Amino acid sequence: MNDSGQKGERKKTVYEIKTFTVPFALDEIKTNITVNTNSPSKEQIINQAFKFHSQGNLPEASKYYQYCVEQGFKDYRVFSNYGVILKDLGNLQEAELSCRKAIEIKPDFADAHLNLGIILKDLGKLQEAFDSYLKAIDINPTLSNIYASITRFLKDSDPSKLNKAKLKNIINILLEKNNISHKELTRAFNFIYINEIIFSLEKKNLDFSNTDILANKKIIINALKKITFKDIRLEKVLTDIRKYLCNKITKHKEEIRDYELQFIIALGEQCFLNEYVYSLSKEEEVSLKTIIKRCQDNELSESYISILSCYFPLYKLLDQIPLLKSFNSSNQSFKELIKCQITEPLKEIELAKNIKKLGSINDNISLKVKSQYEENPYPRWRYGNHSESQKISIVQAINNEINPNYIRQNIDNNQLKVLIAGCGTGNQILQTQRYKNSQITAIDLSLSSLGYAQRKINELKINNVELIEMDILEVILLGEQFDIIECAGVLHHMDNPSKGLQALVGVLKNNGFLKLGLYSELARKDIVEAKNYIARKNLKPTTTEIRRFRKDVISGSHPEIENLQMRSSFYSTSECRDLCFHAQEHRFTIHQLQETLTSNGLKFLGFLLQKPVKNLYKNYFPEDKTQTKLQNWATFEEKHPNTFRAMYQFWVSKKES
Repeated sequence: MNDSGQKGERKKTVYEIKTFTVPFALDEIKTNITVNTNSPSKEQIINQAFKFHSQGNLPEASKYYQYCVEQGFKDYRVFSNYGVILKDLGNLQEAELSCRKAIEIKPDFADAHLNLGIILKDLGKLQEAFDSYLKAIDINPTLSNIYASITRFLKDSDPSKLNKAKLKNIINILLEKNNISHKELTRAFNFIYINEIIFSLEKKNLDFSNTDILANKKIIINALKKITFKDIRLEKVLTDIRKYLCNKITKHKEEIRDYELQFIIALGEQCFLNEYVYSLSKEEEVSLKTIIKRCQDNELSESYISILSCYFPLYKLLDQIPLLKSFNSSNQSFKELIKCQITEPLKEIELAKNIKKLGSINDNISLKVKSQYEENPYPRWRYGNHSESQKISIVQAINNEINPNYIRQNIDNNQLKVLIAGCGTGNQILQTQRYKNSQITAIDLSLSSLGYAQRKINELKINNVELIEMDILEVILLGEQFDIIECAGVLHHMDNPSKGLQALVGVLKNNGFLKLGLYSELARKDIVEAKNYIARKNLKPTTTEIRRFRKDVISGSHPEIENLQMRSSFYSTSECRDLCFHAQEHRFTIHQLQETLTSNGLKFLGFLLQKPVKNLYKNYFPEDKTQTKLQNWATFEEKHPNTFRAMYQFWVSKKES
């Protein structure tokens, strides 16, 4: 986790707050400034502004900040915080000026550079924004959340518009970090390195002694361990290299050099991340049987074990090769491989035994879905960002995501009850850690997924989460009413999504909020084609037949499914299974969404979408100030059918009776 503070230990202060959404217009601020000062000191007035800000009382905080500005208070914290509020009001030019004023007063205030970067990104000044992020890192490399912020920036930005040398340098830095989501680097990494790496690996008949590969060795190794590659060309190269190395080890077992072994270990971690989605030949199958037999005959070696890890998760070979568990090595990378593929999976199995279970899982579709995720826990993730210093109120969190709409409800923040309905392997738990004073209940059908989640929250020292194995249909057994329920990508896999939604609404407080994610009919036409193809070929949801399906897609011989290569979920076994082979899938139109929400007494609050999409919507429907008219969104989606390519994600609340 990132430390908060300015190059070292310091107490958390209000002015470290980064982003808010403010529920009123800028003119309203300017015409309603009444600050009851009662002759307090300058510092008391500033502290009062900070107090309102930290409490989430943004109207009062804004009045105090503007009062400070008009009184000529030259306090860098005031200008930085006020800049953030102006930014969230959509007044980006004034927000930029306010943050620049903070920097003028205190050039080494890293938070202001970070806030300025966020504002410049929204203004479309990508290189200037990038430079601001880098300046914040240069001033304070331990600044809380800076690395997570820059990975999100790289995920959303066109890398061709950034300085290539600076981009290459920051990618190298980020790949050394273990507290960010490395998948968000994929776009930037591919732009900088993919062609270079493919060229290097293809040269000289896979001769690993050539200087091109050695020059890129560190970046290749780090990327293989942390980024699930999603590029067909690179997949083909790595598949060929794996075959070459497997055959070489089988025929010449003593000729593997140290740098080759390092590469094989990293490739083993990559294959573990993508769950062995690469195809393999009959020749490789024969070689693997030979290697396993040698290991059974007590000929274990680092090279044998490492190449096996490129084809099987090692913990699943323990029955065949019991000595794997006691094999010792002084090679640090090899030790990490054993931890990744044996120690951690066995820990998950052990942790799963103690996870609480409520009710029973009897629904036929629920049982099929449970079986799928027991075999393929989803999604597989390794690192993520979890920062204690970024806690915000529920209202702030929701307003950040439904902007330009906003909510005003006053919610008791003393002890918030949050339910994640369908938590999978726990990555979503990291996101819910942003809620202040929250106690989280996370439920799922799959014990394998919950074991994975428990291991990760233990590693991250998250202590406000209870995991429970249960069906959403029986959520009433929890005996709780929740302030927040998050259920993304789950209801559309139930036999009857309406029954699942009704169950969730039944445990939502009257003033609570529900975050949903559902598949779009319009955005998944390619998936419908894929499912039809799978049905015609009678393919089963096994690893072998998923590989066969992917081979058909990659071949280019079936144009109706060829575009699946453009979906990131195509590049790992569990994600490809979830994408195309799922036991159950419902899809919705926006009109069906509206009917579903109406029938359940729910009020639509807004979609979670990138700012450029919401700006485009505004061009079409400027009269819809809150962007909550679903009939308009239906028209918008017809014009831009890939808008909800992942799914509809949105917030709702109960309608006032």
